[in-house]
Amino acid sequence: MRVMNSQLIHPIYLPFSVEQLRGHFAPTAGDVAGEEATRQLQYYLASAERYERFQADHADRRGLPLSELRRPCQIEKDERFWVVASLMNYFYSADRTERLGALMRKCFREVPPLTALASWDECFRGGLHLFFEVNLPSPPTYKRWLGENLSRRQVVAYVLDASRRRGTDDVREGLEGPTQVDAILLNADNGFAVLFEAKVLSDISYQVSFDATRNQIARTIDVMLERNANLPEPLSLRQPERTLFAMLTPEMFRQYPHSRLYGWLLDEYRNNPAALARDLPHGQSADWSEVARRIGWLTWEDCEQVLPGSCPWLTPKGHSV
Repeated sequence: MRVMNSQLIHPIYLPFSVEQLRGHFAPTAGDVAGEEATRQLQYYLASAERYERFQADHADRRGLPLSELRRPCQIEKDERFWVVASLMNYFYSADRTERLGALMRKCFREVPPLTALASWDECFRGGLHLFFEVNLPSPPTYKRWLGENLSRRQVVAYVLDASRRRGTDDVREGLEGPTQVDAILLNADNGFAVLFEAKVLSDISYQVSFDATRNQIARTIDVMLERNANLPEPLSLRQPERTLFAMLTPEMFRQYPHSRLYGWLLDEYRNNPAALARDLPHGQSADWSEVARRIGWLTWEDCEQVLPGSCPWLTPKGHSV
């Protein structure tokens, strides 16, 4: 790629250098050479280069068919770029503790919905880390439960066959792999964290390979409630009881929540804790009312309002014709 380490990946959609972004991919066990971060970086570099090349060749895009615009202009609706650029702007702001606290007040309330932390300042002050595309292991309790209840969660014959050990009717262990979280803000000093699920136009996925009834929000909340002691530090320091979940979407979908599946689910999970128990039946001992208070809905417009310039593509000058 022609982007050098010291150059901005893209002036609007990712105004940070390669080396800055590299430091925000979570450490993984055994990846001493940082190969995973290099692989992740290639996606951003290739997309930004494709977009700039297209823009240089098309001074006026008006009237071009969507079939010609969709792939080269993917960056304009790519939640991976949006969440990276927005949260990195917050992370590197001179007053990030205050800005992040103000953002969380829009998403939750004046004080954190946590018993152990009394203020947003306390949540964010200290050894704060920001990671993208983080794999959090599926809870062992869920994997055991799924193995025992697979016939109630799947109806397709070949999927059921794939779930068995070869030549037997025994269900394989570990049918569900890790859940990838779009972004995590993590304070290594006190275990506080915010898990972000980011969307632009897409909806959440409504199933996984083996459990046809398991939606993406329930899956993320499930891993949020699980301790990850076997992950490399600082991910192993996250405390589930001090972790929040924030859905990050355009404002128009918060205004018209019925237009997306996540709109219905967020409303139900936050206002009817019994719905969490219904969709996470293996977590019988959880205090679902307390969990419901830790689910929030944030918008890109909120991010831009609290920290102007964090989402420059939302402003007229941020768009190019």
